[in-house]
Amino acid sequence: MNTTLDRLRELLVKDYKLEPDLLTPDAPLEALGIDSLGVAELMFNIEDEFQVAIPGDPVALATIGDVVRYIDGLVTTQHPAAASGAVDAGSAVPAQ
Repeated sequence: MNTTLDRLRELLVKDYKLEPDLLTPDAPLEALGIDSLGVAELMFNIEDEFQVAIPGDPVALATIGDVVRYIDGLVTTQHPAAASGAVDAGSAVPAQ
């Protein structure tokens, strides 16, 4: 079973042509070349990949781990039945 981190890595490799080895939970998005416009685009891709609706409220996402925790939170609130499997399997990113 792929974790949220695994799925996000696949998305970033495919859409941003990033090296998988660089995509660690503590990797800053900005250092990967993902600026605020890139984050906005990433949110659309996350909606499609994870079948969630991104709220209009701004959210601070500085690292890959922040994005993973954000996705896990959305899945938990929007798909509670499915979230138990994703969260129990672990996002592979510890809470900070």
